[in-house]
Amino acid sequence: MIQNFEILDYRQFKNAKFDNFANVNLFVGENDTGKTTILKFLYCISYQLRNIKNNNMRACNIFQYINNIYTFNNFQFGTSYKPTDKLKKLYLYDGNTIHFNASISNSKNETISSNNNINNYDYDYKSLFIPAKEILSIMNSIIYLKNQNIESGFDDSYTDIIYEILAKKNIDEKELLSFFKNKYDFYNGNIQIDKNTNAVNYYKNDGNIYNINITAEGIKKLGIFEVLHSTGNLTKKSILFIDEPENSLHPKMVRELMRFLVDISKEGVQIFMASHNSFVLNQLSHIALKDNYPINVYFFIKENNYTKIDGAYDISKTCAELK
Repeated sequence: MIQNFEILDYRQFKNAKFDNFANVNLFVGENDTGKTTILKFLYCISYQLRNIKNNNMRACNIFQYINNIYTFNNFQFGTSYKPTDKLKKLYLYDGNTIHFNASISNSKNETISSNNNINNYDYDYKSLFIPAKEILSIMNSIIYLKNQNIESGFDDSYTDIIYEILAKKNIDEKELLSFFKNKYDFYNGNIQIDKNTNAVNYYKNDGNIYNINITAEGIKKLGIFEVLHSTGNLTKKSILFIDEPENSLHPKMVRELMRFLVDISKEGVQIFMASHNSFVLNQLSHIALKDNYPINVYFFIKENNYTKIDGAYDISKTCAELK
């Protein structure tokens, strides 16, 4: 899990500091204040840390690894693979070293900072980025464009999660979220993927079956959570990064989604969301107060062509309004 984060002199941020992340964290602000940028950067850190497997690579730290400034045996690391490729593929790399600090923990509560050598550190959380646009109905098209090297505007936040959905997983039953066993039913049915064709279908409780392409936008948007769980990706050792969760959803569904996200966070999932919708903030505030459950809000505020971070506000204890 990610505990703290700071980034310096990057895009619209002079010094953006985020202390004491909770299990549920909301980034709120106007358009073009950098909410998605920070969301993707945190995703990149978590994604890369989990994927460092090679022993030579593990002698570096996550700051060096992400910035591609790690050397060994007198050779610059990255002749065949450059970690900054991940930043580029998330549209985060501006050509310069990015100065950031982060502290991260695993399921054993062992903490590492971005400047500590990785060595034998076992980071066992999986990061999942859910873009603002729904992807279930366009998965195969995105993969086709990717395989054909066609520039499409879909960065790795789309292709990463699609590859996770389509890959086979062997998951320990103890890691699965118990919440799905008896509570989860946003849309009076369930979503399944055909193992032979990768087609996504909506099985309605009345017995009818519909291809995901002809279902309502809200079903497409919410179905991703069920699919991620059924494919063994969304577990108790997950970090969810969700951009504009309210997109295409009726207020009632937004309310139910916020309740769902808080409930799975109580089983260990860490959640980061970026939104400019006051209804999302209001619903999370209501849940935090009712459950006496810590939820952190960070406000992204434009100030002299830069973005200032105001927070964290724990809305289980403090009233926070959109600024």
